[in-house]
Amino acid sequence: MNRKNIQRVSMQSIADAVGVARSTVSFVLNGKEKEGRISEEVSLKVRTAAKKMNYQINEVARGLRTGYSNTIALVIADVSDVFFGTMAYHIQEYAESKGYALIIINTGEKQERLSSAFKTIINRQVDGVLMISVVNMEEGKIEQLNPGIPMVYVDRYFKTLTTSRVIINNYEVSKAATQQLVDKGCRNIALISFRETLMHILDRKRGFMDALSANNMLDETLICEADYRNYKEDVVDFLNKSMSRIDGLFIVTGGLSSIAIRYMVNMGIKLQSDVQVIGFGRIDVATGISIPYVRQPLEEICKKSFDILLNRIKSQDDEIVDCVIPASIVTDEL
Repeated sequence: MNRKNIQRVSMQSIADAVGVARSTVSFVLNGKEKEGRISEEVSLKVRTAAKKMNYQINEVARGLRTGYSNTIALVIADVSDVFFGTMAYHIQEYAESKGYALIIINTGEKQERLSSAFKTIINRQVDGVLMISVVNMEEGKIEQLNPGIPMVYVDRYFKTLTTSRVIINNYEVSKAATQQLVDKGCRNIALISFRETLMHILDRKRGFMDALSANNMLDETLICEADYRNYKEDVVDFLNKSMSRIDGLFIVTGGLSSIAIRYMVNMGIKLQSDVQVIGFGRIDVATGISIPYVRQPLEEICKKSFDILLNRIKSQDDEIVDCVIPASIVTDEL
């Protein structure tokens, strides 16, 4: 259908149908009938006519009047990843419940896409941005690209707190997970991580190292830091060289967990017997055995991030919020 042929129902059309002034329709449809001293009877007639005529609010026009588009942008690192895909789902559901539309911009972990991402954000006149940074991002670079639109970092963050963020207690939960491996009797505990500058990964590594150092058990040759572009090959290469020495393994992301556990299953290694494993995120590999993992409260993270951003938009307050939500170590029953 040609867009020019689409007829929009206007407030004036509703006013003509009901026999009232256009201002009366505006008061009712914007929920301000009390301010306009509109009777319940007239309000009901207006709403009934609007529904019957399939009236749709013109968000562009309302945005021009109010200065707000009621649109939020989610800049996501990799929408194909289960973790980030689930995050996008929760944010969209919650945004819609609050009357906001969500624009999802996928960077694919490519820094060069951030410039065009912010051009889209500016052109769409979004009210705020929920930002999941690209890997190995230079601190301050995103703030340089942002022309002053309210923004909150989600999950990934930088050492210096210059922008509001919602994160988990990465250091503490990683330290606790590593100590749990020690308590299970492991003495040669390995770490599989990424080579990264963002703090969520660095804090997980630091928690691991501090736990083992406190037990005089740290062996830095059992630390694998995979490159993001070749992480599958790096993980497999590390396990090929070191698996015979390892009796405990802490893995810092869901993607890395899947690769490492699939390798061990294929090699016939008995998980939680030959090697005790704790991963990050629920394991998506069929193992026939329950494997402990760090569970991140994703829905809570998403709602809190949106609430902080919305408060920033409405209050126009420059207060920086550092919200840390505790994660937990769980074992799902099969």
